[in-house]
Amino acid sequence: MHRGSAPEVRWRVYLLLGLWLVLFAVVLARLVQVQVLLHAAYAARAERQTVKVDRVQARRGAIQDRNGETLAEDVIHYSLAVRPNQVEDSRKLVRVLSEILGRPASYFLQRLKAHPKYVYLAHRLSEQTAEKIRQAHLSGVELEEHFSRYYPFAEAAAQTIGFCDFDNRARAGLELKYDDRLKGQSGLVVYLRDARGHRFQNLDIPAQEPIDGKTLITTLDITYQQILEEELRQAVEAHQANHGSAILMDPHTGRVLAIANYPSFDPNHYNQFPMETYQNRAISAAHEPGSTFKMVALAVLLEQLKLDLDKETVYCEDGRYRLHRKVIRDHKPFGRLTLREVFEHSSNIGVIKIARRFRAPIFYRYARDFGFGAFTGIDLPAESQGILHTPDQYHRNSLYYMSIGYEVSATPLQIATAYAAVANGGKLMQPYVVEKIVDAQGRVVYRNKPQVIRQVISPLTARYITDTFQGVVERGTGRTAAIPGVHIAGKTGTAQKLDPETGRYSSSAHVASFVGYFPAESPRFVLMVSIDRPRKGYYGSQVAAPAFRNMALRIIGLPRQEDLLADVSEADIPPAIEGDVVEEPDAPRVLKTSFEQKKAPKSDQSARERRKPAAEPEPRLWVSASGKMPDLVGLTLREALQRLDALPVNPTIEGHGVVVQQFPRPGTVVSRNSKIRLVCQAS
Repeated sequence: MHRGSAPEVRWRVYLLLGLWLVLFAVVLARLVQVQVLLHAAYAARAERQTVKVDRVQARRGAIQDRNGETLAEDVIHYSLAVRPNQVEDSRKLVRVLSEILGRPASYFLQRLKAHPKYVYLAHRLSEQTAEKIRQAHLSGVELEEHFSRYYPFAEAAAQTIGFCDFDNRARAGLELKYDDRLKGQSGLVVYLRDARGHRFQNLDIPAQEPIDGKTLITTLDITYQQILEEELRQAVEAHQANHGSAILMDPHTGRVLAIANYPSFDPNHYNQFPMETYQNRAISAAHEPGSTFKMVALAVLLEQLKLDLDKETVYCEDGRYRLHRKVIRDHKPFGRLTLREVFEHSSNIGVIKIARRFRAPIFYRYARDFGFGAFTGIDLPAESQGILHTPDQYHRNSLYYMSIGYEVSATPLQIATAYAAVANGGKLMQPYVVEKIVDAQGRVVYRNKPQVIRQVISPLTARYITDTFQGVVERGTGRTAAIPGVHIAGKTGTAQKLDPETGRYSSSAHVASFVGYFPAESPRFVLMVSIDRPRKGYYGSQVAAPAFRNMALRIIGLPRQEDLLADVSEADIPPAIEGDVVEEPDAPRVLKTSFEQKKAPKSDQSARERRKPAAEPEPRLWVSASGKMPDLVGLTLREALQRLDALPVNPTIEGHGVVVQQFPRPGTVVSRNSKIRLVCQAS
């Protein structure tokens, strides 16, 4: 046997030793790389495989109306997830899920095959459904607890409250505006996971508890809200309009008591409605206001020109007046009218002739001071500031057109806020929707307070304008808004809309509106109603004023409002007769130098008697904090509310007319916290 020489053997030994050294160096280098250089990365990977950090969703704060009724709240729901590699009997799994969830077994099989590691099979399951799945004891199944937003009153105030998407993220309204206060702070829980994927909490790392969001207490009143929405819907549908808006405010504080838009949407199922229904048109849809804007001209007339409303007269050209190359027409021919009558009958020609005496900078200042062309500052997103051109942008007719409500645009909120300034004695108030914010312990962490923006007109001027606007309702274009026994000051408006294709005003597209406040002698409510593109009638007196009347009548009929109303019945209210309506610009009648010396109305009563305030109600003394529910079915709403007046309750009203259902039943003991609901139908 041949043996290699000694040098050859040594060379082979050295080669083998070198190979081992190289291999050792590679292994050592790899160990250094893994243990030193890439230690953090591999440690993180290992942690991801064995440690899982779950965020614990915080409960979103509730939104309530001013009486504590819940308008939005978080409710618990469940998501169903499956780990297919842990499922022991897939046939049983899909069969049971099919029975519980009502979907074919093939659907679940396809989902399991497509996602072999982890798959969601259902979302937004109720507690009852989740419990059925738990009772089935299915392996590989996980139920994840989540919060989702629930809106108990569905479409009521939907655009104002806003909504959260299916991931509970704020998308609109108060939900979005106050999202930082509502959403709270998520908690954290650390889990360890074994080789088979089973999880258990890591007790070495304490869980961070979630901090729930804060609660918004709003100025809204769900009873008023439902009244506005029901009557607005009826008006829009009856007149075949595109949409409508209404706003109810407290003129002395700026508190917004209700904002209604129709059509609306259900935020519980927001994805089933067109996006245009999400728009809060009451604060974001600006349009030319028409005759409701004549209030500005009236204020300038009284404070700057200091004209006597009953002595000064204007010739209204028998209803047709040429303004340079444009012919201005009134809704009916008028001859010579006093200034009071110009506004009572809403003569465009009369107002334009008065405006010839205005100075553009002065008129602009008054319009601006009333809040037009500027944001109101309401605590809601997507507000429009409207359009108010400065005098340097005027053409030769701008001042005249603006005096009758054209070449200017305003939102219903801006108009309501401006009229609130007249109702409260001349102060422009900032409107707001959130009264206060409270934490989980009930502590107030934020409170809104009424804010005066500026003094627009003097209290005396405000009284004159109020008296003039009462004449509008009593004798002028606003007669269809009148309620016997209640003094209402208001103004109708009918504005033509621009045709975007021709650039001209359309003869078939209008915005009908009515804005007013009541009781005029001591205003508690300002109410604005705007109807867009009505097709069956289009004057404000035909369309918006009757809706205003219906809303006001129902508001007045609520408990603790009896000082506003004396012996009012539906039969006493004059119907809106198409042939008897007056045009859009219903100018209030002009004041005389003395409030008591106005012309006597066409009635057996004198003006003084009609103005005499109702006797102040005697203060109530609650004998006890509870009582028995009377039988109210079959009574008129007014009779039912009188029966309930002796109880410490504040009922919710649905519909109007005669009570057909009541909750709770007769004989039930009720207290201050009892929820009372009356369902009415027109007889």
